[in-house]
Amino acid sequence: MDHSTTIHQVFTTLLFTFCHTTYSQNIKDIPSVFPSRLKPPGLNSPDKLWWAKEITPDFHVCGRLSEHNIKMAKDAGFKSILSLFTYPAGDPDGDFGGDSLPTTEKEEKIVSETVGLQFINLLEPMDEWADVDTIKKFTAIVPKLKKPALLRCDRGYTITFVTLLYLANQTRHDPKFVPKINSKALYEIASSMGLDFYSRIPMETVSEVTGEPSPDKNQQALLKPQFDPGDWLDYWFAHAVYRNWFIAGQIEKSHISPLKQFMYRSVINLRKGLQHNDVNSQEEVNLLNIKSKTGTYGYGSIVKPRQNLERLLDNVIDESLSNDFISESSPYNFEIQNTKEFGDEIGYNEQLERKAMMDSGLEYHHLPLGDLNELEDFFLHNEKRLKEIGKLGPVLVHCSDGSRAAYVSVLAAALQYDLSLAWALQRLKEMGFGVAADSNPVVFLTYKKYLGEFIKTQHSDL
Repeated sequence: MDHSTTIHQVFTTLLFTFCHTTYSQNIKDIPSVFPSRLKPPGLNSPDKLWWAKEITPDFHVCGRLSEHNIKMAKDAGFKSILSLFTYPAGDPDGDFGGDSLPTTEKEEKIVSETVGLQFINLLEPMDEWADVDTIKKFTAIVPKLKKPALLRCDRGYTITFVTLLYLANQTRHDPKFVPKINSKALYEIASSMGLDFYSRIPMETVSEVTGEPSPDKNQQALLKPQFDPGDWLDYWFAHAVYRNWFIAGQIEKSHISPLKQFMYRSVINLRKGLQHNDVNSQEEVNLLNIKSKTGTYGYGSIVKPRQNLERLLDNVIDESLSNDFISESSPYNFEIQNTKEFGDEIGYNEQLERKAMMDSGLEYHHLPLGDLNELEDFFLHNEKRLKEIGKLGPVLVHCSDGSRAAYVSVLAAALQYDLSLAWALQRLKEMGFGVAADSNPVVFLTYKKYLGEFIKTQHSDL
């Protein structure tokens, strides 16, 4: 070990000790409207299910699903899928960027027979989603619902409303129920998720369920979400960060045209390219029924590359699944390649995504961040560029599972809008990426370097 390395380690230790002494808090001390949201979105597989938003550990919400999304939900560990709405058999399948979104009858067959999860459809076509009867129906079905459950509607908005009202109703009538949610918490949680419940839902229903008066919509203290684009939820996969900043895990080819259609201006890709720091560096691509985080490359003659058949067979998640889990003609019950997410025969191929993005007309920026140890250096080289991109309009930042995107986007938003370190730490925790001095000093110290002490004006609006 050379002297410069030793000096750097000593300096880092002293800096961390000072930081830890000054900020004795850990993650549990940081306020959050989500007291139980302690890990990233996606249940057991953030790479595959980064778009599933956790309300409680038992209930996660999302929009309308493709067959591939449903199968990814199986891999992530969900036990059931609940559809709020009915999509009649006589109607055509839905469409999202060319991906087919099955009707209720087809979805039930995929979920129950092909995937092997419980499927529940809550409402009939003529039922009203925003009234007390819907909460009663949801409450009646919860004891039968296998958990953890993935709850869905068209864009994740209405099912979030129903789920939060269920929690509020249980809070009111069951003293032992947790987590406890009152009317104020319901609106704050929705705002934290980027959802406007002040102007788009019948507030009298909330008042009837909670027994509390409706808030005054004109109160300045209300946490009304303000995002650009205003209808950002049309691309429901994204997680809202602040104003024009959004994050995602690995987006699919089918997502590109909706992103353009729904008025996103720029996409920032933080995933490594074919090489990173002059080393072959393709990241993994998601494969159905194959474990993640096992490494893309092999090790000489001892360990084969991840997408080698022998290695795939060793990393199957559920050997009991039939080959129909992949397709009627598949020779295996797992995927060997995933071109939907820009995969090739090795792993994720950034050049394939780059071409698709450039062809679409979206502003595309490849700013690779290898891991969080590079975060400070990343901002040293990219702070100015991030600010310039942010000024152009709505930005979607993505990586493999949303984690690197979250740490970059929250700091970028704080720098663009002069937000405090306290705001940034709270926002990260609310999104499931909590950071504190004692849990993730590398990220914490980078944030502290750029945002300073806890003395800036706290911005409460979203």
